[in-house]
Amino acid sequence: MRVRWQQRQVLHRTFQTVPTPYGAVTVKLGYWQGQVVNVQPEYEDCARLAQQAGVALADVQAAARAAWSPDGSA
Repeated sequence: MRVRWQQRQVLHRTFQTVPTPYGAVTVKLGYWQGQVVNVQPEYEDCARLAQQAGVALADVQAAARAAWSPDGSA
């Protein structure tokens, strides 16, 4: 048997809405030491827009990541 202890750090999160060719998508921003280290499009928004547009989910997710801007101008 092996036992291992781990620590977990939870990122501070905020949400931002970005425009894409498929429609508006909410992205979750994860911060570590004041800098954005993770940009994750919300699955439900992307799935709905992908279904409506008849495109792959990954296409909508990629468009949302590309639309996000670090300076908040998206």
